[in-house]
Order: sequence, then structure tokens, then C-alpha cells
Amino acid sequence: MKSAIIFVCCLMFLKWWFTDPTISAPGSNVNFSYIVKYAGNSSRNEQLPMLVALHGNGDTTSNFYETALDQINTPVRIILLEGPLSHGSGSAWPWTAADFSHYGEAINDAIGLLTEKYPTLREPILLGFSGGGMMAYYQAAVNGRDYSAIFPISGQLSEDLLGGSAYSPGAKVYAFHGKKDKVVSFGGGRTAVELLRKHRVRVNFVEFDGGHHGIFTNMKPKISQAVEKQVRRLM
Repeated sequence: MKSAIIFVCCLMFLKWWFTDPTISAPGSNVNFSYIVKYAGNSSRNEQLPMLVALHGNGDTTSNFYETALDQINTPVRIILLEGPLSHGSGSAWPWTAADFSHYGEAINDAIGLLTEKYPTLREPILLGFSGGGMMAYYQAAVNGRDYSAIFPISGQLSEDLLGGSAYSPGAKVYAFHGKKDKVVSFGGGRTAVELLRKHRVRVNFVEFDGGHHGIFTNMKPKISQAVEKQVRRLM
């Protein structure tokens, strides 16, 4: 009997160790898996600024961290949310106005719960790439007051995708987009910026001479430095 109890406990521990944690958004029936990383020699029990990162469509949380965020050296807790939709070998974010409204609020609620679960300094920073960048733009337009800064990278947004959602500007937006982007058009990024500015969202738009994955190559150090600057302002 004792051996059986020990065996069950070991199985439960292994399941906990190898399974990503999840957060349930109240009222939406959406669960988000996520992973947690710590930058700048910080530890899990510290009260830290929080950076929430949304990967691109078809990607995974662990791959996105390794390719885009592993150069951040300022102490910060990095939460990488997994997209709620299956796509290729990874996950994805919403595609339609109805999905943006449903999942956008679910993401915002989940992030609110994460700031309560983990000791967090002030409002979180949000960063999204590609499909995640579209969601970052959406949050900047609709839930901007809940963030300290928002970084949409290689994303886009339009009035149609907002679907009549009410604007609530707040956090300043630091947007990046490659002029040679053939996946999410550079024009789509400029339209998103113009749309936000029209509704009094403060936006700093950085154009770079690269393609869709420029974040992983020539722009990675600059984006890391820009994120670190905002993290330090929260400390």
C-alpha cells in the first residue's frame, strides 16, 4: 500500500514538473498554457516587473523565448502565453473580429490573474510578434489602461478586426515593423499605428530594413534594449 502511494505521488510530481501551468480566464471558458522565465539573475519569489509575451502563429512558447527574448538581462519575470488555437506544429492567435473580442478579453483577464499569482511590480508590459503582434495592437486599443507599455512587432490591426470594440487608450505603444515584410505587410503595420494615433494612443513606430523575422536577427538587440528600458521604469 505504501509503495502504491509513493508511486502515485511520483506520477503526480512528474506530471507537474513536465506539464506547463495553465491559467483560466473567468467567464470565457478559455484556458491558457504558459511558461515562466526569469531574466537578469532574478528569482521566482521576488517582486518583479512582468513581461507577457505572445508568440507568432505556428510557433511555441519555448521557441519564441529562445529566438526573441533570451537577450533581456534586466531583472523581470517573463510569462510566455500559448496561443489558444492550434496551427501547424504550434499554436495561433485569433483571426476574426469575433475571435479578437472573445480571446482579447480572455487574455486580458488571464494576465490580470497572473499579476496576482506572481508578485508583480505595477502594470505588466505586453509584447507580441506577428499574430501575437496583432493581439498586442488590439490590447493597446481596447485595454491599454491595464498595461505599462505595449510592444507590437510585425503585427497589424484594422477597424474591421476591432469589430466595434470601444477604445480605451492608456499604455504607450512601441511598434516595430520590417519594410520588406512579406507575411504581415508593412502597410498593415502603418495602418495599425495610424488607427491608434487617431484614437489618441501614444505610439512610437520603428521601421527597419528587414523582413518578417527581423526580430530574430538585426533588430533583436534593439528591441531587447527598448523592453529593458521600460522594465527599469517599473522598478
